[in-house]
Amino acid sequence: MSSIGKRYAQALLANLGAEPVDAVLADLKTFGAMLERVPQLGRVIENPGIPADVKGRLVRELAKRSGLRDVSIRFVLLAIEHRRLRQWEEIVAAFSAIRDEKAGVQRAQVVSARPLNERARKEMSARLASIFGRTVELEARVSSELLGGIQLHVGSTVYDGSVAGALKSVHQDLVKG
Repeated sequence: MSSIGKRYAQALLANLGAEPVDAVLADLKTFGAMLERVPQLGRVIENPGIPADVKGRLVRELAKRSGLRDVSIRFVLLAIEHRRLRQWEEIVAAFSAIRDEKAGVQRAQVVSARPLNERARKEMSARLASIFGRTVELEARVSSELLGGIQLHVGSTVYDGSVAGALKSVHQDLVKG
């Protein structure tokens, strides 16, 4: 999490008032999706030759049509004014991480060679919750690069229980002697 993203996320969180955090997070993601779907929008907003009031009207109109809340619109305009559009994904990720931390949620990603069934996901989530002492929201992903086993990503830590990881470990042990 970048320091800029964290600073902006904390400032937004401090100024939410009665607005629901999850709804504002959804607004931030909606705006990010707009930028992704229409790359010209970002170029227009970042263009120093276009007057700030024109950019503001454009963003307000698009945001209103997308159903963004007033607090979210004000935050988007603030980020644009301070030229932080390039850090938008970092800001959203930081806001999401702060929300998770306050809610006692740990996010994790499990990568497997084949899809996990719902029962396996729930069991893994429950085991991880007992280890971390908080609710674990598990995202499952399939990777054709894995022969078998799983890789678990929690924050910046990777727990490798894959066949390739085991073979690599054996190889390193053999090299060491």
